[in-house]
Amino acid sequence: MTFKELTLRLLILFGLTGCNQTSDKQTGGKTGNVLLAGKEVFSLYKKVDTLIYVARALKTSSDTVDLHLYEVNTSIAEGATQKFVSVAHLTPQQLDSRKSELQSEYTWTPSKGNEILFVQIQPTNFKDEMQLLDKRQEIETITSKALQDKKLGEWFAGDLGPGGGNILYRVNDINRSIEIILNILQQNRLETNVLIGRRVLIDKVDWFYEVIYPTKYSGNFNTM
Repeated sequence: MTFKELTLRLLILFGLTGCNQTSDKQTGGKTGNVLLAGKEVFSLYKKVDTLIYVARALKTSSDTVDLHLYEVNTSIAEGATQKFVSVAHLTPQQLDSRKSELQSEYTWTPSKGNEILFVQIQPTNFKDEMQLLDKRQEIETITSKALQDKKLGEWFAGDLGPGGGNILYRVNDINRSIEIILNILQQNRLETNVLIGRRVLIDKVDWFYEVIYPTKYSGNFNTM
């Protein structure tokens, strides 16, 4: 190898290293986060006794909106059973038309109150309760700081129960708050091991939680 060839290879190597360092700095040294949940456009409700029907629209791209239909059975104390029914991929124009149809049927309006997100880390993949407790405390500390830094909300309760590691946040913007929470969960490889519920007020002293992540969830949500 000639001196000229050696010099050229070294220049290429340093150039590639410099590009990688620049890329790391631009992303904060972290890999990019995958979009885990779309931006909520609206949620409509229909209430028949203890059964709540939900139509929830999520914007997934500039030209696509997913309309999710699901049911929440609130007859279970300290929990609810949710059933995912269907999802339709619509253009914004199609959604406007569909929303008009739904509004004639989904006429129940929840009571007004604080926006509460209930993050539950599932107990699977943890060797014991102490390991789950440590992870819950770690996540709630990091997430609460992130929400407070953005003036989006704060932590106000946390415990361990039969459902898993429970963390509750008061927030003022569901879309921005859940994006921050999911990014932190993803960085900790917990995005597939968590349920996130939103408190829906029936009245000032009565409420239930609908699971808004995962978006196609069917099953029980034990809030104990």
